[in-house]
Order: sequence, then structure tokens, then C-alpha cells
Amino acid sequence: MYKWMLANRYFGTYLREYREGKGIRPEIKVATLLLLWVVLGLSAVIMTDNTIVRIVLLMVGVGVSIHILTIKQKK
Repeated sequence: MYKWMLANRYFGTYLREYREGKGIRPEIKVATLLLLWVVLGLSAVIMTDNTIVRIVLLMVGVGVSIHILTIKQKK
């Protein structure tokens, strides 16, 4: 599966560049953050009524957002 992901024509290039430390384009960062927060927000609102789960989702979102924002940008 690892080789398949790296060879994938849709996201293989992004994964290879990330793994090689080349960075990611700013528009990919924005799209990634938007997708992350939409999915986490929908999950928190639709999938659970548990406050603890919602807090964990928020914490995961903040952590992943920080990680994405600290990845160097490709020019």
C-alpha cells in the first residue's frame, strides 16, 4: 500500500515531496486545512453528542493544523 500511495497519480507527488522535505505549495496548505476543519466540524456536530469526543476532535484539529502550518512552503 505504501508504494501504491507514493505512485498514485493524484496525491503521490505531494506525498513524495513532503517525505523528501521539499515543502508544499501554499494553496495545498489552505485546501488541506479547509478539508480538515470541515470534516472535523461535521464529525463533531453530526456524529457525536459526547462533549469529550468533541474536545478530542478539537485538540486533534489544532495539533494537525499546527503541523501543517509548520511545514515549509514550496515556492
